[in-house]
Order: sequence, then C-alpha cells, then structure tokens
Amino acid sequence: MELLIALLVAAVVVALISRNRNPLKVCPTCKGAGVLRSGVWSKRFRPCTRCGRKGEISAR
Repeated sequence: MELLIALLVAAVVVALISRNRNPLKVCPTCKGAGVLRSGVWSKRFRPCTRCGRKGEISAR
C-alpha cells in the first residue's frame, strides 16, 4: 500500500514539474497574444514583458 501511495505522489510531482516547465505554456498575462491591452485606451497595445511578444513563457 505504501508503494502505491509513493508512486501516486511521484506521478503527481512529475506532472506538476513538466506542466510548469513546458516551453509552449501560454503567458498568463497576455493570453498568447504577445501584447497587453491598455487600460486607458482600448485600442492601444504594449508588448508583454513576461513573454517578450512570443505569447509564451520561456523555458528555464
């Protein structure tokens, strides 16, 4: 039983690490657009500093 629980915990840890390190993960700030909408003028955009206009977060 302990072996089953240990394997389950290891699988969850591996899944979380691979999810966080995925290089194609969409930037949570710009949602993949590469630019952020301006809060003042709705038609204005500025580059997303988190993803560098790629629409994704760089892999570590």
